[in-house]
Amino acid sequence: MTYINHIIPFQLGKNQVRGSIVRLETTVSEIIKRHNYPSNIESLLADTLTITACLGSRMKHEGIFTIQAKGSSEVHTLFSDITNNGSLRGYVGLEDGFSKKDLNLNALMGSGHISFTLDQGKYSKRYQGIVALEEKSISKSAELYFNNSEQLETRFSNFNYYSIHKKNREKLMSSGLIMLQKMPIKEDIETEENEQIWENSLNFLSTLQKEEFLSVNLSSQDILFRLFNEVDVTTYDEIIIKDQCRCSQAKVEFAIKNLSKKELIDISDENGNIKVVCEFCKTERIFSSFN
Repeated sequence: MTYINHIIPFQLGKNQVRGSIVRLETTVSEIIKRHNYPSNIESLLADTLTITACLGSRMKHEGIFTIQAKGSSEVHTLFSDITNNGSLRGYVGLEDGFSKKDLNLNALMGSGHISFTLDQGKYSKRYQGIVALEEKSISKSAELYFNNSEQLETRFSNFNYYSIHKKNREKLMSSGLIMLQKMPIKEDIETEENEQIWENSLNFLSTLQKEEFLSVNLSSQDILFRLFNEVDVTTYDEIIIKDQCRCSQAKVEFAIKNLSKKELIDISDENGNIKVVCEFCKTERIFSSFN
């Protein structure tokens, strides 16, 4: 069976609005099921992974795009990243005894910040934008990032099935989104026309229902045509997103060999062995003492 785990870039009008549709049938659910998170944290991570995939898909060179939030409350860390070849991963750091039921990002994380980092190594300078943890959702925080750092009016509409009872998730994708961005006015387009296309696009997007967007019976092209056919939608080649961690035996062994003797003793068990569990994929590796 072939699952849909892709991003399709598109434009509306005469490139007056550009956007992306992200639909991840199994990639996000495979990442999340390795963790024993409460449903509200599953929903938070699903939206974060989906936004990371959307923004990271724009990389033109080898590199990594990262979203990382640090907070002062019971959710102290929110992290996801993606490589230029579409390898996505992420996790959430919770305090012991976590019990909050909130969906509100600010209530879950308290004060702090969210960083959006693009690192393409030798191909360009490392870029990082930072916004305060003040918004109710990761999507609103991402909109703030774009409005502040790139002066692009941006709208994210996120969907995931983690707020839906498990028995009702059949034939639904785990997560996805539609992103719209208002492009700078071109010389051959009047300001009023550009504004009208943007407002129409937002109005059409607001009619989209969660079950409609997440339905496996609708293609991404079907959804885009249903929403935006009146403003002339043009789609481009899909970008495949996959669940793939970057941890390895060699990387972990290298890190352990660079620890001091005291540090090795502190993390070894009574038999002198060291167990390392990857925070992202939960792979367990056992190493004999390096003494």
